Parts: sequence; structure tokens; C-alpha cells
Amino acid sequence: MKQHTIKRLFGRGVLGVALLAAAACTGNFEEYNTKPYRPTDEDLVGDNVGIGILFPSMMEWMTHYQVNASQYQDVLIGDELGGYCSAVKPYQGQNISTYNPSDSFNDPLFNNTFSNFYGNYFQVLSSTGGEGAVYQLAQIIRVASMLRVTDAYGPNPYSKMQNGTFSVPYDSQRDVYLAMIDDLNAAMEELYTFVSAGNTTLLADFDISNYAGDVRSWIRFANTLKLRMAIRMSGVESSARTIAEEAVAARETYGLIETTAQSLYFVSTSRRNPFYTQATSSSWQDLRSNANITMYMNAYSDPRRSSYFSTSGYADQPYVGARSGIDNVSVTDYTAFSYPLYGETDPVPVMYAAESWFLRAEGALLGWSMGDTAENLYNRGIETSFEEAGCSSSLNTYMQTGAVSLSYTDPLGRNNASDFGTAPSVAWADDGQELERIIIQKWIANHMIGHEAWADFRRTGFPKMLMAVDNLSAGSMWGTVDSDRGMRRLHYPQSEYDNNRENLQGGIQLLGGTDEHSTDVWWAKKN
Repeated sequence: MKQHTIKRLFGRGVLGVALLAAAACTGNFEEYNTKPYRPTDEDLVGDNVGIGILFPSMMEWMTHYQVNASQYQDVLIGDELGGYCSAVKPYQGQNISTYNPSDSFNDPLFNNTFSNFYGNYFQVLSSTGGEGAVYQLAQIIRVASMLRVTDAYGPNPYSKMQNGTFSVPYDSQRDVYLAMIDDLNAAMEELYTFVSAGNTTLLADFDISNYAGDVRSWIRFANTLKLRMAIRMSGVESSARTIAEEAVAARETYGLIETTAQSLYFVSTSRRNPFYTQATSSSWQDLRSNANITMYMNAYSDPRRSSYFSTSGYADQPYVGARSGIDNVSVTDYTAFSYPLYGETDPVPVMYAAESWFLRAEGALLGWSMGDTAENLYNRGIETSFEEAGCSSSLNTYMQTGAVSLSYTDPLGRNNASDFGTAPSVAWADDGQELERIIIQKWIANHMIGHEAWADFRRTGFPKMLMAVDNLSAGSMWGTVDSDRGMRRLHYPQSEYDNNRENLQGGIQLLGGTDEHSTDVWWAKKN
């Protein structure tokens, strides 16, 4: 299997600040950093402790458990732009939902992922020599983390990453994707060999997910991630079909996430679920469900609503979300609106089993060999989502639902959207709306996995969504955003202009457009 040589920096702006701070504080280094009871290096070698302690923080860049990181890098980007939630704070009039984000909202996904992930990753690389099962697990986590970055910004550094280097060339997004596929293939091959030799777990004490170090589960996730990426680039990359068919054909060996027990979550008994905190904590209370997801699920009379949303304070609208992108929004106005329903210690979803069925359904719709018909795979996706939500008893009724009319009534009477059109039936039909049907049901099933929802919207145009109430992008230095298409990407952070300008300019050329929020990434639908 082809493997890319992976070397590179800890990060840019954030790391630079950290290094400067460190340089200014080394006068009493020995005194401050020598602890008589700390474990020795020899202690850390046993049971992979020295490497294992690096993995929890690496995993969190796949999706976040820490509440501030969750808000900045999940909720305010993917979950907002993907139609799952609305952050009902004005954020000084410069936020992503109104298409005019300040750098403080735009930059963290790029800067923080690079600076925080790679610091640990390069320690793993150094300790393992870039070989073995531990390293390959790190590679899977790397792909899952960096996929979010490239999907949000476009071309970025990947293949030429080098520890301690600030000036790093960019790869085209196509090259990033293909390098990631190579890395996943290599990881799955070596981990499968590891399992075949009788090994079942790896770094179990350091795995913050429900997989608890189960190697087969991580292989299964990697193969499903490969399938996700193949479908993402299905409209622009000739090898996408081969990659997708490889993933499906390998389900007998590597597996695909197909059952609810195989879904990937991050779990913690010591930290609050970040969605719970943002929705309910007295110091937050700024997370509300989005009008789009509640509008669609209300129209379908979807029984999963009671699992997805809190009951609102409006008797005539028990599940009601807030429109996105409202200027001068006030938290107190939206106290009675529904919010994403999570308990204090509920796990955070990373990948649901239903997604793999919908991915295969879309592939089958393209005529690819996905192991079954598009209709059957689509139906399995809905069935699996209902199992995940504990609503299986209502499945048959839901599956017979016909086309529905869409409309939104704002309980505050400010941002109504009547007669928004129709959404296709849940029931499968060969009516030219098959792709829209698949994407809508995938979107509903993937609730709060926002980056995937935003990617699907940009790639397919579905689901049709109520866009920002107030589009404040006009006159922005990052360009005017079309209200019907929404933000297509994030602009590159200021730290890249400051520290890596020459390579950044090369990346912008690879983008094929200007560094603006209206420029499409490689795989996005262009009209």
C-alpha cells in the first residue's frame, strides 16, 4: 500500500505564542518542573502509558467534548450552517450565522486543530518511528480530524507536514483526500494484521470513545470514513467509485458501521455533555434547535422529535426551533424554544450507523456496486436511525409518509416562512427525487453531526433550507455570500497570512478562487 511520508509542524500562530511564552519563562525551569513523585520515563514505557496519554486529546479533534471547543468548532460552524441549531447570541454582530464572522470565530477550527493535534501526533510518530498498530491508530484519528479542516477551508498542508516547521506547502484538496485514503488503507491493513495475530484491544485505558480500545471497531470506523470520503468526492473524482466499492467489498473483513452498537461516541462520566451545557447552563443558555430541522421533522410528524428536542414553552408548537442568522438576537427571547435534548452525561456522537446505509444508498443510486439496491439501503438507514433513537415501534407508519408541505411559524411573530415548498415522501419512489430523499433522511438521522450536514448541503443542495435572516456579508473583506447558497467555506486564518504567506498563496491558487466565503471547495456543487 502506498503511504505518504508525514512530517511537519506543531502549528502556527497559537504555537508561536506558546513558544514565545515558554522562552520567557525558562529561568527557573528545573525548579518549577521537577516533581519528586512524577513517574519516570521507565514507568511510562510500560503498557504504552507514555504514548497512550497522548491519545485522548488527539481524539477530541474529531469532535469536541470540551464545551468551549464544541461551541467554536462544532456548534457555531457545522451545526449552525448544517441546519441543526441556532446560537441565540449576537456575538458583537460578527458571527458565522450572519455570514460575516470575525477571525475569532473563523480561525479556531484551523489554528486549534493544527496546533493542538499535531503536538501530540508528532510525539507518537517519534516514539513509534511511524510503524506499528499504535501509530496506525493515530493515523485514523489524524484523518478524521483533518478532514473537518479541509472540508471547511479547502486546500491545506497535509503531505509535507514536518515537526517544528512554520513554512509548509499546501496540498490541493484532491491530493489531501487521496493521501487520506492512502493513510486509511495502510492503517486498516496493519491493524487487521494486528487483530489477526490475536490482539483485540489497543490503548483501552486511553480511548475516550465507546469503543474502549477495541481494534476491530476502529478498523470498521476507518472503512466507513473511507466510504464517506468517496461519496463526498463522487461528483468530481473519477476514482471515487473504485474507492467506495473497495470499502463496501471489504465489509466482510474490515467491516462497516452498520448497527447501533457500532456507532461511535465519545463518553465521559466526569465532564458534562457540551450540548447540554450550552443549552441549559445558566451561564450559557444560548443553544437552541434550528428552525430547519424542526420544520422538516414537524412536517413529517417524525417520532424521533421527542428524542432530539426539548419540549418548547408553546402549546401549539411543542417542538420549535429558531431561525439562524438573526442580527441583534437576544438569548432571553428564545428561552422557551426547543433545544437539542442531551442529558448531563450523555455521550457525544461522532458517527452514527445509519450514515453508512445512506452512503451506500447514494452510491447505489449512482450505479455503483453497494451490495444492495438504493431503495433497500435507504430503508435500512431509516430503520437503523429509529433504533438509535428508540422509536422502532413507529417505523412502519413513518415509512409510509408521503410528500409534505414545509412552513415555519415563529412564535415571536418575527421571522415566519410560510409556503416554503415541499419535501419528498419518506416512502421510496422512482420520481426523480431520490437523491433529495436520501440526503434529507441522512440529515435527520445525523442530528448534531453538523460538519457532515454542512458538507452534504454544499455538495448536493439538500436539504433546501431557510438561510440566514440577516445576511451581513455585504462589504466584508471576505466577500459577499449568496443568501440562497449560504457560506461555502471559511477563509484562511490570519496566522497563515502572517507566518506562511507564500505557501498560503499557493493554496489559494489551488482553491481555484479567491479566499472568500462564497468560493466553493473542490467537491462542492457549483450552482
